Amino acid sequence: MLDSSIKKTPLYDVHVALGARIIDYHNFHMPLQYDGIISEHKNVRNNAGLFDISHMGEIVIEGKGATELVQRVITNDISNLPNYKAAYTPICDDEGGIIDDIIVFKYNPEKYVLVVNCANTDKDNKWINKFKTDNTNINNLSDQIALLAVQGPKSEDIIRLVCGEECAALSRFQFTEVTRNEMELTVSRTGYTGEDGFEIFVNQSHCVNLWNILLEKGKAMGLKPAGLGARDTLRLEAGYLLYGNDIDDYVTPLEANIGWTVKFNKADFIGKDSLLRLKKYGLKRMFVAFKMLDRGIPRTGNEITHHNNVIGKVTSGTFSPTLETGIGLGYVLKRFAEQKGQVNIKIRGTNHPANIVNTPFITKTQRSVSHNQ
Repeated sequence: MLDSSIKKTPLYDVHVALGARIIDYHNFHMPLQYDGIISEHKNVRNNAGLFDISHMGEIVIEGKGATELVQRVITNDISNLPNYKAAYTPICDDEGGIIDDIIVFKYNPEKYVLVVNCANTDKDNKWINKFKTDNTNINNLSDQIALLAVQGPKSEDIIRLVCGEECAALSRFQFTEVTRNEMELTVSRTGYTGEDGFEIFVNQSHCVNLWNILLEKGKAMGLKPAGLGARDTLRLEAGYLLYGNDIDDYVTPLEANIGWTVKFNKADFIGKDSLLRLKKYGLKRMFVAFKMLDRGIPRTGNEITHHNNVIGKVTSGTFSPTLETGIGLGYVLKRFAEQKGQVNIKIRGTNHPANIVNTPFITKTQRSVSHNQ
């Protein structure tokens, strides 16, 4: 029996009918896989995959003070962000720890939508409300908005067919509002797979209809449903962070190798002083990516060692379907990160060799080879 207290997206019955394996993901019943993680992963790399990501949270900030409030709670700088453009950014606490990593969608200087990780929706909402002013309104619309992602090299053609040329012509991190089949949609050229792709915001009442239209129109181009399993292996090959695994309240953006999202030259923001001190006195640990040199498959929590000394821990690890080898992310002592040499990953008590490498694991050339296989 499934726990009735766990939330369902509007597509739950559709996933079950498609034979999906359902899991509890941060208090949501979500599809882990349909045909299989590797086949779904490869289909996204070769054609296109359709993901239900309606578990994500949406917090709307509106009013005369909206820009000032958003600027205060994020580390990135959206002061010069054009209307209908999005930006990736952490939200930090006073110590510089990452409360969440989010995407900010700017409609205009008086309206923003923050797309947050589902496990953090309530936490983020409470945190942002701490800094609310009289000239802002904050609304958590997560229970009203559904979100679908079309990802892969065929995604532009599919979006052109379903949503129109103006959506297919969007640039990276740009978005627009359209009405199709009596559905009001916000379409953005964003995603978390390392492939080209789009995400579509729609009222929950229209979610099933939109899902069916996308699958029907995209069938000839190889569009198939994909679950959280493929989403995880795809984001790992791209070197993207996953909140709760690779980053959390005890990790700063500087340690997590996303220091480029911290704009110290903007006006005061939460965590700025702590992050400036860390930058001044230096990091003790740094985020790294590694590729296995044997058949070992790294997993979250594995120790990273050097000459039998523990120098860090794996935060994410998997078998890469594209590279056909184990890959992972983790934190190690700073000097080992800077040396970028060979380390060992302790798997079931045995050390397995790995090389520290740059991300993404999969280059455009490797993706194009994969696309043609």
